[in-house]
Amino acid sequence: MRSIKTFALVSAVMATLAACSAPEPASPAAEVVDAANSTVRVRGTVQSVTDGSMTVQTYDGRTVAVPMAATTRFVWVVSSSLSTLRDGDFVGTATTGPKTALRALELVIFPESMRGTGEGHYPWDVPGVVASRGGGTVESSAMTNGTVESQNAMTNGTVQAQSAMTNGTVAGNEASSGGRSLTIAYEGGTANVTIPEGTPIVRFEPTERPSLAVGQRVYAVIPKGTTSAGFVAMGKDGVTPPM
Repeated sequence: MRSIKTFALVSAVMATLAACSAPEPASPAAEVVDAANSTVRVRGTVQSVTDGSMTVQTYDGRTVAVPMAATTRFVWVVSSSLSTLRDGDFVGTATTGPKTALRALELVIFPESMRGTGEGHYPWDVPGVVASRGGGTVESSAMTNGTVESQNAMTNGTVQAQSAMTNGTVAGNEASSGGRSLTIAYEGGTANVTIPEGTPIVRFEPTERPSLAVGQRVYAVIPKGTTSAGFVAMGKDGVTPPM
């Protein structure tokens, strides 16, 4: 009887030791960012941070390693509202619809230190406000940076399955129960953008790299032909970077 008990005890101890020494399931390998031929934009939640990079779980389920350098710029993304918009503000907005009828999905108000960032009109992809909600694809997208020449009242309508980004400087300010319409001028053209009621409005606030932490939602840009992020925007107090 004693030998049976001893055998059972030894078996239990060996099983416990085996369980403790068993390797943990391997974490999925992070994708390496390749911006050799085009700008890469990464949107998602920070999983880890090291001296030279961060790992981001993207909204579509990928794990991406984003290299960072001493030159990487960091900003907070904080909640704001149209009531804070002032004449002369430099803004950015991701939009849907054709160029003749752009409707905002989000609006970013830039600090003075970032005035003129990315001025012009160029392709964009699925904005964070769509991607973070598991949104579908977009038929087209663009970024337009410039100067807002005027603001007017607007009426609500239906958002089309397209996407664009328009940035500029506010030159007028009129409130309306249905939202606002901005005329944004950039070098070489203008764009009229309606801002429907309920559109996410945020501001950028410059910060430093130590602000970056695991669990934050981020938007990072690795410019074409570079090997590290030039810009990282971090949501403050749970804000999702909508751009």
